[in-house]
Amino acid sequence: EEASAKQYFQFYGFLSQQQNMMQDFVRTSTYQSAMLQNTNDFIDKVVMDVGAGSGILSFFAVQAGAKKVYAVEASNMAIHCQRLIQANQLSNKVVVIAGKIEE
Repeated sequence: EEASAKQYFQFYGFLSQQQNMMQDFVRTSTYQSAMLQNTNDFIDKVVMDVGAGSGILSFFAVQAGAKKVYAVEASNMAIHCQRLIQANQLSNKVVVIAGKIEE
């Protein structure tokens, strides 16, 4: 079980895997549309993005009005996610937590 979990997090830690998911326009735009069409569920709320990966859903939550987002990521993508948050000047809204949610 430990080896399986390690493989899982290594797989999603590759930038290429995150790129593949983000380039899936139907998937990504559907998430964004759903969040932006339901802003009442996000405005001034605290959101937890579990398995945040690149942080794209955290970005969408902020766009939808979340006052704070905790982006939890267990793979080394947490490092890249943090860089993206900083580059987009969202450090005041999005906090990246590197680790497993159950830890």
